[in-house]
Amino acid sequence: MKKILITIISALVVIIFMAGMFYIFFGNQLFSRSELDIPDKPNDKIISMFNAQIEQEVEDHTRSITYPGYIPESRQNTIEYLKTISSIESSTRYGVQSTQPRNQLELKITFNDGTVAKEVYTGHSCSGYLSPCLVMKVEMKEGKATKIFTNGQEKKGSPEWIIPDLDILIGKAILYDIKRNHDKYFKPQKTQQDFDNEWKDKK
Repeated sequence: MKKILITIISALVVIIFMAGMFYIFFGNQLFSRSELDIPDKPNDKIISMFNAQIEQEVEDHTRSITYPGYIPESRQNTIEYLKTISSIESSTRYGVQSTQPRNQLELKITFNDGTVAKEVYTGHSCSGYLSPCLVMKVEMKEGKATKIFTNGQEKKGSPEWIIPDLDILIGKAILYDIKRNHDKYFKPQKTQQDFDNEWKDKK
Protein backbone atom coordinates (compact mmCIF):
# COMPACT_ATOMS: atom_id res chain seq x y z
CA MET A 1 0.00 0.00 0.00
CA LYS A 2 2.85 2.36 0.88
CA LYS A 3 4.53 1.67 -2.44
CA ILE A 4 1.32 2.52 -4.32
CA LEU A 5 0.90 5.71 -2.30
CA ILE A 6 4.52 6.71 -2.91
CA THR A 7 4.09 6.01 -6.63
CA ILE A 8 0.95 8.16 -6.77
CA ILE A 9 2.60 11.01 -4.87
CA SER A 10 5.70 10.81 -7.08
CA ALA A 11 3.52 10.90 -10.20
CA LEU A 12 1.63 13.95 -8.89
CA VAL A 13 4.90 15.73 -8.12
CA VAL A 14 6.17 15.02 -11.64
CA ILE A 15 2.88 16.21 -13.19
CA ILE A 16 2.88 19.41 -11.13
CA PHE A 17 6.53 20.02 -11.98
CA MET A 18 5.93 19.46 -15.69
CA ALA A 19 2.85 21.68 -15.61
CA GLY A 20 4.88 24.41 -13.95
CA MET A 21 7.65 24.14 -16.51
CA PHE A 22 5.12 24.17 -19.33
CA TYR A 23 3.57 27.37 -18.00
CA ILE A 24 6.93 29.05 -17.54
CA PHE A 25 8.02 28.33 -21.10
CA PHE A 26 4.71 28.27 -22.97
CA GLY A 27 1.91 29.45 -20.71
CA ASN A 28 2.39 33.14 -21.26
CA GLN A 29 2.74 32.58 -24.98
CA LEU A 30 -0.45 30.55 -25.25
CA PHE A 31 -2.76 32.42 -22.92
CA SER A 32 -1.77 36.08 -23.28
CA ARG A 33 -3.82 36.78 -26.40
CA SER A 34 -6.69 39.19 -25.84
CA GLU A 35 -8.97 41.62 -27.60
CA LEU A 36 -6.03 44.04 -27.63
CA ASP A 37 -4.37 41.85 -30.26
CA ILE A 38 -7.17 42.50 -32.73
CA PRO A 39 -7.02 45.79 -34.67
CA ASP A 40 -10.75 46.16 -35.26
CA LYS A 41 -11.44 49.70 -34.07
CA PRO A 42 -11.60 52.21 -36.95
CA ASN A 43 -9.80 55.51 -36.51
CA ASP A 44 -10.13 57.73 -39.56
CA LYS A 45 -8.11 60.49 -37.92
CA ILE A 46 -4.95 58.44 -38.41
CA ILE A 47 -5.42 58.20 -42.19
CA SER A 48 -4.07 61.67 -42.99
CA MET A 49 -1.25 61.17 -40.49
CA PHE A 50 -0.30 57.88 -42.10
CA ASN A 51 -0.32 59.33 -45.62
CA ALA A 52 1.81 62.26 -44.47
CA GLN A 53 4.35 59.81 -43.07
CA ILE A 54 4.33 57.90 -46.36
CA GLU A 55 5.46 61.07 -48.11
CA GLN A 56 8.12 61.62 -45.45
CA GLU A 57 9.40 58.05 -45.63
CA VAL A 58 9.62 58.15 -49.42
CA GLU A 59 11.49 61.44 -49.22
CA ASP A 60 13.85 60.30 -46.48
CA HIS A 61 14.75 57.01 -48.11
CA THR A 62 15.29 58.27 -51.63
CA ARG A 63 16.47 61.87 -51.49
CA SER A 64 17.66 62.66 -47.99
CA ILE A 65 21.39 62.93 -47.29
CA THR A 66 20.67 60.84 -44.21
CA TYR A 67 20.16 57.82 -46.47
CA PRO A 68 22.77 58.16 -49.24
CA GLY A 69 23.25 55.82 -52.16
CA TYR A 70 19.76 55.57 -53.63
CA ILE A 71 19.56 55.84 -57.42
CA PRO A 72 17.33 58.58 -58.93
CA GLU A 73 14.75 55.99 -60.00
CA SER A 74 14.31 54.75 -56.44
CA ARG A 75 11.71 57.39 -55.58
CA GLN A 76 9.32 56.40 -58.35
CA ASN A 77 10.04 52.72 -57.77
CA THR A 78 9.08 53.16 -54.11
CA ILE A 79 5.85 54.88 -55.07
CA GLU A 80 5.00 52.16 -57.57
CA TYR A 81 5.77 49.46 -55.02
CA LEU A 82 3.46 51.04 -52.43
CA LYS A 83 0.68 50.99 -55.02
CA THR A 84 0.89 47.19 -55.09
CA ILE A 85 0.01 46.91 -51.38
CA SER A 86 -3.55 46.12 -50.35
CA SER A 87 -2.99 46.18 -46.58
CA ILE A 88 -0.35 46.24 -43.86
CA GLU A 89 -1.13 44.72 -40.49
CA SER A 90 1.06 44.67 -37.40
CA SER A 91 0.97 42.08 -34.64
CA THR A 92 3.23 40.68 -31.96
CA ARG A 93 4.64 37.18 -31.83
CA TYR A 94 3.13 36.30 -28.44
CA GLY A 95 0.50 39.01 -27.86
CA VAL A 96 0.66 42.66 -26.86
CA GLN A 97 0.27 41.78 -23.16
CA SER A 98 2.84 39.00 -23.20
CA THR A 99 5.93 39.17 -21.02
CA GLN A 100 7.76 36.59 -23.12
CA PRO A 101 11.24 37.73 -24.23
CA ARG A 102 11.74 38.49 -27.91
CA ASN A 103 8.09 39.34 -28.37
CA GLN A 104 8.76 40.81 -31.80
CA LEU A 105 6.49 43.22 -33.60
CA GLU A 106 5.87 41.73 -37.05
CA LEU A 107 4.06 42.82 -40.19
CA LYS A 108 1.77 41.02 -42.56
CA ILE A 109 1.75 42.68 -45.98
CA THR A 110 -1.03 41.72 -48.37
CA PHE A 111 -0.61 42.65 -52.03
CA ASN A 112 -3.19 43.40 -54.69
CA ASP A 113 -2.46 40.12 -56.47
CA GLY A 114 -3.41 38.15 -53.37
CA THR A 115 0.10 37.22 -52.26
CA VAL A 116 0.94 37.71 -48.59
CA ALA A 117 4.26 38.38 -46.84
CA LYS A 118 3.97 37.12 -43.28
CA GLU A 119 6.11 37.71 -40.20
CA VAL A 120 8.02 40.60 -41.78
CA TYR A 121 10.71 41.49 -39.25
CA THR A 122 10.67 45.02 -37.83
CA GLY A 123 13.42 44.86 -35.22
CA HIS A 124 11.03 46.19 -32.58
CA SER A 125 9.60 44.30 -29.64
CA CYS A 126 6.66 44.60 -27.27
CA SER A 127 6.55 43.85 -23.55
CA GLY A 128 3.54 43.31 -21.35
CA TYR A 129 5.55 44.78 -18.49
CA LEU A 130 4.92 48.14 -20.16
CA SER A 131 1.65 49.28 -21.66
CA PRO A 132 0.34 47.05 -24.49
CA CYS A 133 1.70 47.93 -27.92
CA LEU A 134 -0.35 49.65 -30.56
CA VAL A 135 -1.20 47.29 -33.41
CA MET A 136 -2.85 48.44 -36.61
CA LYS A 137 -4.33 47.28 -39.86
CA VAL A 138 -4.00 49.74 -42.72
CA GLU A 139 -6.03 49.22 -45.88
CA MET A 140 -4.43 50.88 -48.89
CA LYS A 141 -5.24 51.85 -52.45
CA GLU A 142 -2.91 53.44 -54.98
CA GLY A 143 -0.19 53.76 -52.37
CA LYS A 144 -2.29 55.62 -49.81
CA ALA A 145 -4.18 54.58 -46.70
CA THR A 146 -7.96 54.48 -47.10
CA LYS A 147 -8.97 52.83 -43.81
CA ILE A 148 -7.13 52.25 -40.56
CA PHE A 149 -8.10 49.98 -37.69
CA THR A 150 -6.30 49.76 -34.34
CA ASN A 151 -6.54 47.99 -31.00
CA GLY A 152 -7.40 51.35 -29.42
CA GLN A 153 -4.06 51.92 -27.69
CA GLU A 154 -3.42 55.16 -29.57
CA LYS A 155 -6.09 56.83 -27.41
CA LYS A 156 -3.85 56.37 -24.35
CA GLY A 157 -1.61 59.23 -25.49
CA SER A 158 -1.29 62.22 -27.81
CA PRO A 159 -1.67 61.74 -31.58
CA GLU A 160 1.98 62.70 -32.12
CA TRP A 161 3.08 59.78 -29.96
CA ILE A 162 2.09 57.23 -32.58
CA ILE A 163 4.18 58.72 -35.40
CA PRO A 164 7.05 56.26 -34.68
CA ASP A 165 4.52 53.41 -34.97
CA LEU A 166 3.42 54.72 -38.36
CA ASP A 167 7.03 55.03 -39.48
CA ILE A 168 7.68 51.41 -38.52
CA LEU A 169 4.82 50.14 -40.67
CA ILE A 170 5.79 52.21 -43.70
CA GLY A 171 9.56 52.00 -43.39
CA LYS A 172 9.67 48.24 -42.84
CA ALA A 173 7.18 47.61 -45.63
CA ILE A 174 9.47 49.55 -47.98
CA LEU A 175 12.55 47.76 -46.65
CA TYR A 176 10.87 44.43 -47.45
CA ASP A 177 10.89 45.35 -51.14
CA ILE A 178 14.40 46.83 -51.00
CA LYS A 179 15.70 43.48 -49.76
CA ARG A 180 13.91 41.64 -52.57
CA ASN A 181 14.64 44.12 -55.36
CA HIS A 182 17.94 45.76 -54.48
CA ASP A 183 18.65 47.08 -57.98
CA LYS A 184 15.44 49.13 -58.03
CA TYR A 185 16.85 51.28 -55.25
CA PHE A 186 20.63 51.10 -55.48
CA LYS A 187 23.28 50.55 -58.10
CA PRO A 188 23.81 46.84 -58.83
CA GLN A 189 26.11 45.19 -56.34
CA LYS A 190 29.60 44.62 -57.67
CA THR A 191 30.57 41.14 -58.78
CA GLN A 192 33.93 39.42 -58.60
CA GLN A 193 34.45 40.31 -62.25
CA ASP A 194 34.01 43.99 -61.36
CA PHE A 195 36.64 43.65 -58.65
CA ASP A 196 39.01 41.87 -61.05
CA ASN A 197 38.60 44.63 -63.65
CA GLU A 198 39.23 47.31 -61.04
CA TRP A 199 42.49 45.65 -60.03
CA LYS A 200 43.41 45.18 -63.70
CA ASP A 201 42.91 48.89 -64.41
CA LYS A 202 44.70 49.98 -61.25
CA LYS A 203 47.88 51.89 -62.03
